[in-house]
Amino acid sequence: MNKNTGFYGETMPLTRQQDGRIMSVYRDAGVYFDEAGMRTERQMRINGQTFFVTSVFPMVATATPTEKIIKLIDLDVMKKAE
Repeated sequence: MNKNTGFYGETMPLTRQQDGRIMSVYRDAGVYFDEAGMRTERQMRINGQTFFVTSVFPMVATATPTEKIIKLIDLDVMKKAE
């Protein structure tokens, strides 16, 4: 385990090209493809606790990452205002 990041294995990604797209693939991640998109699964250890991290990348995005984070921030602000 990398003590700086809490990840098991390498944190430097390998690059892979599929269907004309370049993707970052980490050695310590499981990468799964289906008709809906791509899913990665990794394990992190922070302060003695193990966390399983899953990232989902749909084939067709409904919003950009920036739009999603802005929506999340807005929801948090509205919740705090209540």
